[in-house]
Amino acid sequence: MKGEGDIRDRLAKALERGTLKSAGSELSPAMRKKLERALAGTPHGRRAPPGAIDPAGDGVPAAPDPFQADFPPPRIYRANLLSDVAAFSTHNRRRDGLTGRELTTSAGNVLQRRWRVPLSELASAADLAGASEGAGVLAELMDQPPLTGLDPRQALYLDTETTGLAGGTGTYVFLLGMGWVEKDAFVVEQLFLRDFAEEAALLHRARQLADRHGTLVTFNGQRYDVPLLDTRLVMNRQLPDLRERPHLDLLPLSRRLYGGRFDDCRLQTLEKELLGQHRFGDIPGFEIPGLYFRYLSDGDSEPLVPIFEHNFLDVVTLLSLTAHFLHLCRQPTRDPRALGGLGRLHEKRGNREQALELLEAAHAQRAATYRDLRELGFLYKRQGEHAKAFGVWEMLVARQQRSGRTLGFDVTPFIEAAKHLEHREGAFGKALGYTQAALRALGAAGSEPGPAAAQHRRLEHRAQRLERRLQTGRKDAA
Repeated sequence: MKGEGDIRDRLAKALERGTLKSAGSELSPAMRKKLERALAGTPHGRRAPPGAIDPAGDGVPAAPDPFQADFPPPRIYRANLLSDVAAFSTHNRRRDGLTGRELTTSAGNVLQRRWRVPLSELASAADLAGASEGAGVLAELMDQPPLTGLDPRQALYLDTETTGLAGGTGTYVFLLGMGWVEKDAFVVEQLFLRDFAEEAALLHRARQLADRHGTLVTFNGQRYDVPLLDTRLVMNRQLPDLRERPHLDLLPLSRRLYGGRFDDCRLQTLEKELLGQHRFGDIPGFEIPGLYFRYLSDGDSEPLVPIFEHNFLDVVTLLSLTAHFLHLCRQPTRDPRALGGLGRLHEKRGNREQALELLEAAHAQRAATYRDLRELGFLYKRQGEHAKAFGVWEMLVARQQRSGRTLGFDVTPFIEAAKHLEHREGAFGKALGYTQAALRALGAAGSEPGPAAAQHRRLEHRAQRLERRLQTGRKDAA
């Protein structure tokens, strides 16, 4: 029986002569390229190349570090807070396909890529020591006591690219990006599945880094990335404990502070609005699974380069946004657009004095949203400052009338203004005017069965009572 080496030599010679065929036809360029890589042993082969790291399975590269100069960061986006990077687009992406190092762990091998990015080039991330002072406030506002000791220099920033968006046991993480701070640099490591057999090694390395850093930082990771990783850990008979760790998910925090202010709270929207950064030519997320499945079919890795760039940028942005939010909790006035959201969070936690101060500051700087003003009106009412509350209700009524909107119409300020005029000023005619205006708006929106119909009935009852009081001139209790 011929040995493996003899078979490899014969295949290599046939490939060189051009006599190797598949099903009687010439090999396609993609298949030829895949076979050449397999014969060479990289990156699809199982042989660890010279300089392979982590023979003991601890994930620590041997000295000297083989990643210092081999793989410079992708040419990312131009921004006013980045010092020396250029906008990337199709014409300036790296054209050499995937490069990386073989990471050998006790669970197998996986392709590893790593970069070091100076913190001075990352928006909001230069003063991480100062940012950590806001961790206590952030933990209180998010009602997550484990985050009280959050230090952005010790956290693990994590983002996944998967074979589908639905999650579940049939979804794989084929690219895992993780980042952490080392001295004055941000290290980004990517682990890539050249085939599904390498999944155990990827997950093993993920748990190693999670053990080392403690707190996880993700974007929608509480609902997607972390549960999916734990599912894959179970499928690979490894301990599924990532959900038990301290975890800062930036998506719900972003929605609470900036929801309704931007078009959406997607990561790239926050990059643009909060960090002043713009991506160009970034790959749409819905295209990513299909490109990976095509790679598994034809072995051509070049179309995957945009996915690696996309993942790299996502991980880098997690650090910058974390620093931004921590600075914001420490010094709310640094971004007036977040004053109202911070105020509402403080009110939810029972910190009324701080909530009132922040909401008033947002109003004074003309940065308060409709939702912020609504909360301010109720705060004034709870504190017995009824005249100030009435001023807010008048403002909200005028805002809705100017907009002319019927969809999503909010009847609350009309009712609150009518209550104030009826019970505190005895101005029945004005109170009736606000009530009738609300009825007209609800009628324009359509009084379908449900909450809108119930509101309509309550308003009709109020209007009838006010009309009776106007007729009799008596001031009866509601």
